Amino acid sequence: MEWTFANLIIQIVAGLIGSHIAAAAAHEHRFGFWRHSLVGLLSGAVGGFFLQKYASTVVTASGSLNEPTHVQIIASQVLTGAVLGAIAMMTIGLIINERSKGD
Repeated sequence: MEWTFANLIIQIVAGLIGSHIAAAAAHEHRFGFWRHSLVGLLSGAVGGFFLQKYASTVVTASGSLNEPTHVQIIASQVLTGAVLGAIAMMTIGLIINERSKGD
């Protein structure tokens, strides 16, 4: 699979959505709507830029490359972006939460 701009956009939007879903699930790690949006957009963009090709690479047991269908490519890009957005939001939220507690 080749790198495409459409997959980058898919991962950016999915990163945004994933960060907000993670913020809704983990109330103690929230740090604001606009900050969640920024973290989700940035993590989706970084993931889409660097991990796009690897998210859709599927190898069979014999080591040969298996060409995924368009639906599989879109699903893997959406899931990759959403998970990256959620992980980034939780990481930043944990850091901010721990720093606000003090020593």
